[in-house]
Amino acid sequence: MEDLFSENKAVEVTADSTGVAAAKKKEKKPINQQKLQDNIWGWAFCAPLIIGTLVFVFVAFLISFILSFCNYTSNSGATLWEYFGRLSLKKNELGEISPFYNYIRLFITSDVVTGSGTAVTADNDNMWRLLFNTVFYMIGIPVGMILSMVLAVLMSRDIKGSGLFRVIYYIPCITSTVAVTFTFQNLFKSTGVINNLLGQTIQWTDGYAMKFGENGDPYWCGGLLMKVVVIIMSVWKGLGGTVILFCAGLSGVNAATKEAASIDGANSWMIFWKVTMPDLAPTIFYTIVTSVIGGMQIYAEPQLLFGSTGVNEFVDGYVAKITYYGFFNTSNKNYSYGCALGMFLFVIILILTLIQFKLQKED
Repeated sequence: MEDLFSENKAVEVTADSTGVAAAKKKEKKPINQQKLQDNIWGWAFCAPLIIGTLVFVFVAFLISFILSFCNYTSNSGATLWEYFGRLSLKKNELGEISPFYNYIRLFITSDVVTGSGTAVTADNDNMWRLLFNTVFYMIGIPVGMILSMVLAVLMSRDIKGSGLFRVIYYIPCITSTVAVTFTFQNLFKSTGVINNLLGQTIQWTDGYAMKFGENGDPYWCGGLLMKVVVIIMSVWKGLGGTVILFCAGLSGVNAATKEAASIDGANSWMIFWKVTMPDLAPTIFYTIVTSVIGGMQIYAEPQLLFGSTGVNEFVDGYVAKITYYGFFNTSNKNYSYGCALGMFLFVIILILTLIQFKLQKED
């Protein structure tokens, strides 16, 4: 009997202790005031960025997407919110709706009539030339990356003054684009420093005046020279930021692996390609993705360098066409067509980015 009583008592004690433990688990932990205060301040500092991203990126993107199917212009006599509310689509004389009016207009060079009978007016500006200019400017991406890699390798060596050189190379990145543009205007003008050094009078900044042969096309002659000037300026201005990234990446390369490869007989070139480059792959991938995204949106450099008014098909990038129809077309600002142009650019950038991620994943 005593043994049975002892066993029951033990069970009761166990049950009681389990219940107390469960009750303790259910009790709310006291709030850590210091941690709560830190969280509040953290969210307070992040709030402007979060709100700005939501309003000026996601909400703006949604509104632009909807308006791209509308007929919202400065001469329409309606406000943005009136169009946003009723989704007034482009219609022909018979009242037939053609929601893809603005997107059809992107790809035609002469007026056409759609299947529903809607007449689509062609755009006078050559979108494909502007898109070619944008892609042409991307030549500066591999050029800048190669130069940045060479400079980063040189500055990663244990030499005096390497930190000072990093600062010097980074100065153009924080210099005003207007100041850099003014400098390059004076360098490449007909009586500028570059022509004086070459002993020639090359029209670097005047594509209209320069053509080869009697029937030469200035776009493929002087226009190319103008784009080369933009590439040189863009590479020079963005070189320092890429150098800093590569310097940071080189500092993370495994020194033991390099030493082991050297002991096994690998020369400096083999160590760089077989050891250093694989460790730099994440940095290279990040640089390529951000450079392509930024390069597809080039706008300020050619506009400031050549003082373009409207859309200059010699040098302007694709974004200049968007801003023209959205802001600078004094006769009739076609906001919906500008939104359609922006959506098309978004699709291009998205496809290029997905391709890069796909290639990176396979590697």
